[in-house]
Amino acid sequence: MKIAIIGAGPSGLVSTKYSLDEGHEIDVYEQSGYIGGTWMYTDRIGVDEYGFPVHSSMYKGLMTNVPKEIMTFLDFPYPKQQTKSYISQQEVIKYFNQYADTFHLKEHIKYYKCVTCVEPLNNSNWSLIVSDVKSGSQEFYQFDSVFVCNGHYSSPTIPNIRGQSVYRGKQLHSHDYRKPEPYLNQRVLVVGGGSSGTDIAAKIAELADHVFLSCRHKEKIVSRKNLSTKPEITELSDYGATFQDGTKEDVDVILYCTGYAYTYPFLSEACGISVNDNWVYPLYKHIVNINHPTMFFIGIPFLVPVIPVCDIQVRFSLAQLRKKFLPPLKRMLEELEAYVNERELKNMPLRYYHKIGSEHLAEYFLELSEAAGIPSVPFVISKLYARARMDRNLEDCFQIVDGEHFIQL
Repeated sequence: MKIAIIGAGPSGLVSTKYSLDEGHEIDVYEQSGYIGGTWMYTDRIGVDEYGFPVHSSMYKGLMTNVPKEIMTFLDFPYPKQQTKSYISQQEVIKYFNQYADTFHLKEHIKYYKCVTCVEPLNNSNWSLIVSDVKSGSQEFYQFDSVFVCNGHYSSPTIPNIRGQSVYRGKQLHSHDYRKPEPYLNQRVLVVGGGSSGTDIAAKIAELADHVFLSCRHKEKIVSRKNLSTKPEITELSDYGATFQDGTKEDVDVILYCTGYAYTYPFLSEACGISVNDNWVYPLYKHIVNINHPTMFFIGIPFLVPVIPVCDIQVRFSLAQLRKKFLPPLKRMLEELEAYVNERELKNMPLRYYHKIGSEHLAEYFLELSEAAGIPSVPFVISKLYARARMDRNLEDCFQIVDGEHFIQL
């Protein structure tokens, strides 16, 4: 079969590797000139040299927030001499390049190519319009299947806050944060207490006059010199912010670490996919476009070890192309409706519908493996992910012993 893969980040790389293993003809379209997706660092923000939005959200000094032992392609472990579990962005990119070079993936990647339109031709074929980033020329292609691997850490979301338009200081998203030096001697308000918010706040605090970290669960955040926590913002004024506890602070910069939107601007309406508050609908098992089941979305679930999830999702998708095991359209929609109803009963916002989390991870792996008749992800991955989510310490070192067990060194 002819397969189009959109994006050469980790999900695109593993899609390419397994597709080649099964003898498919592959074209990978990558808008930039490198592999790695958002893991590739660039000083640029805004748009690149060709006028396209910068994809990467990587910043200097970033360390992985889960151990490398659960950031591996399942058939390509990190070198044994690399004993640290929490590693730098540079080490991750080096690993991605070693993987791509080992399995000869790069020769199938078309760099500086932006997919601008994907449209179904019939029940099983696809039309792609691809723009050359440098020249602007367009090319037209047909494929039997499409793997959507464009990631979801490049389109920032910024919350609406009363008074946002009157605030006179600088406002930006963490997507455009690169290094702490621009915040020297400034009073900075970081919004969002997730891993990026807490990490960036700590880095800026080394040089800033003071950093205020506004978050919902401040009991999880350790205050330190030049860094203090605040509850959520109720209102912004000319030069500062008022918080839910009634306190006010003057700040020079507001940095939003408030997440990203799932966007697929290249999908035509005929693809039958909608995105509402980051709920991509209708997908079977978070992967298959139910309306056109030769289109697969790789890497959508969050609060998961991303690479192992992508690994089994790709193998699930390729098994479907090979064996056609999916249930009829009506039954897939019924399963999806039951999934939605369960979350509606819990009053869960749509943006959490793709959340899996450590409590459901092993179950998700098993669902996919049993449905497709493929090997599951080793249970030790789920166990180590749960351990890492419970307590992240960059000094911790882990070693996977076998498919069930790990040890802490």
